[in-house]
Amino acid sequence: MGITKYYNDLNINKLELLGAGTQGKVYRIDNKRCLKIFKSKKQCKEELKTLIIAQGDTHFPVLYHFGEDYIVRECIEGTELNEYLLSHKLTPELIFKLIGLYEAMFKVGYTRLDAAIFHVFVTPEGELKLIDTAKAMKKEAEIPSLLISGIEKAGYKEELFDFLKSNRSDLYEVWRKYTRINYKKMS
Repeated sequence: MGITKYYNDLNINKLELLGAGTQGKVYRIDNKRCLKIFKSKKQCKEELKTLIIAQGDTHFPVLYHFGEDYIVRECIEGTELNEYLLSHKLTPELIFKLIGLYEAMFKVGYTRLDAAIFHVFVTPEGELKLIDTAKAMKKEAEIPSLLISGIEKAGYKEELFDFLKSNRSDLYEVWRKYTRINYKKMS
């Protein structure tokens, strides 16, 4: 007989596991909310801080509740950007939305203006949401090297930089200095 563990009065044995990573596990509560259980209280506190400062900006999940080692937040429906780019092109509209996400990270006060491509979700409405903000304050990064590397891996680096050069020369001058990062998705 397995042990039943409850978080915020939720039996996690009855919840759908959405994913597991280096920080912990995420479970679906319902269509609106998910539960992220952290391996450490310190990691929970760090992500909680980044979610709190981003409340009110539609690029980031709504925070509903939290405890010492868990967060209940908005469950984002959509497709990871890396998966999305397998069947859709990187259009000027999508690049514009990526810039909007980058600028939202700056606006809310994140010091790391970067995210792995698989942490950016394309919602059914075509909007972009950043689902993992845990490292947003741990490092400083003006250049979104992880994001650019993911776009390069998807085969769209040239389209991205052509768009930036023509439409956002300020970002082009900064972003073109990115360092290629090889990363693998934790699952």
